[in-house]
Amino acid sequence: MRYWKHIPPLRAMLAIEATARLGSFSKAAAELNITQSAVSHLVGETEAMLSTRLFERGSRPVTLTEVGRRYVAALVSGLNLIGAEGEALQRVRGDVLTVSCNLAYANFWLLPKLKDFHALRPDIVVNMVTAYQGLPPLSGEIDLSIRFGKGDWEGCSARLLFSETIVPVASPTYLARSAPIRGAADLLGQQLLHARADDKAWYDWEQWFDHFGVERPRTLPGPLYDNHLMMMQSALAGGGVALGWIGTATGFVQAGQLVEVLPEKVEVQGGVYLVHRDDRALSPAAEVFADWLATVQALPIARPAPSGGG
Repeated sequence: MRYWKHIPPLRAMLAIEATARLGSFSKAAAELNITQSAVSHLVGETEAMLSTRLFERGSRPVTLTEVGRRYVAALVSGLNLIGAEGEALQRVRGDVLTVSCNLAYANFWLLPKLKDFHALRPDIVVNMVTAYQGLPPLSGEIDLSIRFGKGDWEGCSARLLFSETIVPVASPTYLARSAPIRGAADLLGQQLLHARADDKAWYDWEQWFDHFGVERPRTLPGPLYDNHLMMMQSALAGGGVALGWIGTATGFVQAGQLVEVLPEKVEVQGGVYLVHRDDRALSPAAEVFADWLATVQALPIARPAPSGGG
């Protein structure tokens, strides 16, 4: 395959990733130690090659277009995999492991915990590969995968880390300007945030209203995001009400950045599992990490605070 026809130079990919992550051409330039005009030029060349616009330049911070979000997600996933493999080749295999994880769980659940593991075992390097949609991979380069499901993946052994529970959450700023939320039906008048998921095991608002017997319109209000991470970021920014999962909402509720808008919770049919392939023996580092992660207690979402109202 002639990759050069479809893939921009590495410097351009790094410029796009840094700009998307930092929301600024100047900040990306500072991180990459090049000029802002060089970053803008690299991004512009890539957009010309792809015949599409990746960034909305008129916004502050600089934001991705819909096409840009998909492209950057694939770009980051590829760079993570290449970086993980390169680092693994540079180190002794027994001291390195690679973990794959859903993008939202990686950001909101696993990464905040990794500092404790690094403090406990600074000799072990944990590389990460994230999945934008679907199940995190368990290819030959992956030692362990953190997956949501029922733990019944063929050819794999799975250890339950925690069962999942969901509850609607919103930011205090959103609740301060919204109508009071006293029951499930009141949410039909709110700005609901939706995350696209091909697998219906990822509970959505339609299932939530049906669970509580609320008659709902066929089309519910609110914007649709193409992944759970973006939906939660919108909730944190005061964009509306999201379905909060233990793995993605607990820390924000405990910090007061999000509030449970109703006391009722729903236990979903599935949990978060630590998975490895049966045909591949775990390395010593992976065994240590697996045992440590299994001891990490996933705290339930904090006791509901009273819902806000306008």
